[in-house]
Parts: sequence; structure tokens; C-alpha cells
Amino acid sequence: MLMGTRQHEILKLLELNQQMTIGELAEKFNVSQMTIRRDLDQLQSEGKIQRSHGGAVKVKRFMGSNYDQRASENKAEKLAIAKEAAKHIQDGMSIILDAGTTVAAMVDELEKFKGLKIITRDLHTALLLSNEERFGSFDVYCTGGRLSKWAYSLDGIYAEKMLSSLTVDVTFLTCEAVSHAKGAMAWSPVLVGARQTAMNAAGVNILLADSTKFSYNSLAIFASLDSFDEIITDDGLDEDELEVYRTAGYSVRAVPAES
Repeated sequence: MLMGTRQHEILKLLELNQQMTIGELAEKFNVSQMTIRRDLDQLQSEGKIQRSHGGAVKVKRFMGSNYDQRASENKAEKLAIAKEAAKHIQDGMSIILDAGTTVAAMVDELEKFKGLKIITRDLHTALLLSNEERFGSFDVYCTGGRLSKWAYSLDGIYAEKMLSSLTVDVTFLTCEAVSHAKGAMAWSPVLVGARQTAMNAAGVNILLADSTKFSYNSLAIFASLDSFDEIITDDGLDEDELEVYRTAGYSVRAVPAES
């Protein structure tokens, strides 16, 4: 069987089974495990699969989901990521907080700081930061823009216009999918401009993405992974897959979720 045909068949099998081991694939196609590893490396470089421990999973496509649903998922992982992200903050810094539940998990971690200037396009995050007793020393700004009702976020040209007028210390970005081959992705092209403009405003860019996002593709690419000074995820990311990102030169920190 030709390599291209075999790789096509591997994708069909993963569509049916979601996950298969290298041994299972080698036996199925009557080839060596080294041959299967080369096939999987090629498919991963094209963004079609993600390597898992001893095998591979089919990349799924993120199509969008509402805020409340996302907020209820992977809570421990998001809290661990938030605590690690807060290590990049010092009193008096100016920071941009992207819209999304992973970044919103940082709010409780911010209470220990004084004099922060925070810009966000996430209405839920802004509301939490309006608590005078907890965050009275902060200056908090919301971007303008089109309201995404299911995500509680602001985007579009007016959000981009405000963000383009800023210079900040750190921007904390989230995403809907992470691909070794393609980069950080959003569920819609309307989100690309705001995220790219926020990154251009910052001296340091940090991507926050729980490990489940590494098994997805999404519609719109907004940044290559080498655009980020650090990528923070949780230790649910497969070790083999994590090593692929690190070998490529990306700074990926996987933190343990709290039990």
C-alpha cells in the first residue's frame, strides 16, 4: 500500500475509533511500528491528528459553545493554569485579559496584587473585577465592540481600535484550539483581529489553554505558536505530544491540576 493511501486509511480508522495505538495500526496495515510512527508524524505535521501516548487521536473541530457550558468544564485544570499565569504579574502592571473561561479563572488570583491596570473585552471578567472591596486599587477598562451574547465578550472593529491604542506589560490570551502545525485558533474569524491587536500591544504574550484544546482544530488561525512567550496548559496533555511541542522550540508549561 502506498504511503498516501495508508495515511488516508489511518484517518478513516481514527474517525471510527477516535484513538488507536501504534501496535494496532502496524498490525492492521502489516507494516513496522517505525513506518506507522513516520505516518503519524506526517499526519500530525499537517494538523490532521494529535499524537497520544503510544498512538494517535483524530483531531476534532471546535464549532463554538456557550459560556456557561465551557465554565463548567475542566475547572481544576483552569484554576491550575490561572495560578501559574499569575506568576507573570507584579504590582502596578498593565495587562490585557482576553475573553474566555480560562482567563476568567485568573480573577481570584489577582486579588493579591495592587495597582493593576486591566483591559478586557470579557464582560463576565469585568463584572467580577468591579468588586470594590477586592479590587479597589485596580483601574479596569472594557473595550467597546460587538456583543457576543453566548460568550459575554466584545469583538470587532471597535474592540480592535481601543486595543490598538494601548501598550501593556502582558497579554493573557485564550483560544479554542491549539495545533502544532497551524497554531492558536479561534472558532470564528471575527475573533482574530481583537486577539492579534491585543498581542501587538503587549511586551509579553502568554497563551492559556487546557489540555483538551490540543485535540482540536478550529476555523480561524490567529497566531503561530512561536508568537507566545509561554504556553500554559495542564498535565493532562500527553507526554509524547508535549515533547513534540517542546522539541519544536515552543515554551510549554504543563501544570498539575489540583485534586
